[in-house]
Amino acid sequence: MTSELQFIRGLKRRFPVRYPVQVGIGDDGAIVDCSQADQQTVVIDMQLDGVHFDLCTTPPQLVGRKAVAVNLSDLAAMGCWPTAAFVSLALPKSMKSPEAFLDRMYAGMEEFATRWNFCVAGGDTNTWNGPLAIDVCLTGIPMGKHPVLRNGAQPEDVLLVTGPLGGSLLKGRHLNFTPRLELANWLIRNYDIHAMIDISDGLALDLHRMMEASGTGADVLADAVPIHADVRSEDRDSSLLHALSDGEDFELLLALSHNDFDRLNSDEDRPQNFHQIGRVHQDRRCQLIDGNGNGTAMNVAGWQHELS
Repeated sequence: MTSELQFIRGLKRRFPVRYPVQVGIGDDGAIVDCSQADQQTVVIDMQLDGVHFDLCTTPPQLVGRKAVAVNLSDLAAMGCWPTAAFVSLALPKSMKSPEAFLDRMYAGMEEFATRWNFCVAGGDTNTWNGPLAIDVCLTGIPMGKHPVLRNGAQPEDVLLVTGPLGGSLLKGRHLNFTPRLELANWLIRNYDIHAMIDISDGLALDLHRMMEASGTGADVLADAVPIHADVRSEDRDSSLLHALSDGEDFELLLALSHNDFDRLNSDEDRPQNFHQIGRVHQDRRCQLIDGNGNGTAMNVAGWQHELS
């Protein structure tokens, strides 16, 4: 059985200190040089066996990959590059070969740390009689002059999503998606993004969150919502419901001015096509507009944890 000391030594070798981290794993706390940016963004997300993945069918590498990826997606939505990760684990005492599991799990995290040049700078590991729990905290710095928030959407803004939605659980796409960091950076460098959020809990729910934060509402064109091929339904209404509420798509929903949207549409250097799904308005309501122009209230459908 690997001792805790040996385990920490192994993590130090796997995740060397990278700037702006000055002191990483191995001390009572990490030290991060914050002089390179006026603002630091902090995101955190907990992943649980039986809720966010099934340890019986999910390889450890994908468990680790997703635990970091969901936080990277939050940073992408805020227009920030990652700088340091802090990983806290609760391992089940019943786990067989925990050393092999941890080695493969951290390999999944290492993939992103290498790609985006950040390090795992600390955390904590415990065992208990419950299921596996992974809590990851990531710090980040703005890609542009400041982070992008949810609360900047303005009336007459155009709403875009970066990819098709729905069906993420059916083929495991929620485990192996790539956070939209590079795409967010390109958008921020070239356009004035008023508001942005990652679609983690479903378009309908996350749209309501953005509009509530901005004090606005939105009309969404039902026929314009892009539906992923993983959605298994021949009925358009049923497929649309999946696209609106399945969640775990980790695409970006963003609001920008009509002038910037026109420029984006004609930009021959854009890295991909974007999906225009609707428009922001002043009334604090979200409507789904059908092909005949009729509007119905959009239900706040999506994934929410029950707290009672």
